[in-house]
Amino acid sequence: MAHMGDLNTVADVVITAHDVIEEHGTHEMKAMIRMLLLTIGREIAQSGGLAKVSQALRRDEIE
Repeated sequence: MAHMGDLNTVADVVITAHDVIEEHGTHEMKAMIRMLLLTIGREIAQSGGLAKVSQALRRDEIE
């Protein structure tokens, strides 16, 4: 995934899906959505996304 905004959009959608699946899904669905969330989190971390979020939060605290 090349663009950080795209990855964040994917993360947002999967988090929403996770909420629904946790409430209504089968055990297998729950395991799969958790693995997908883990994979997305790792991708964000590898792309430096966590550092970017942290920097943005610090800028907001200063302003």
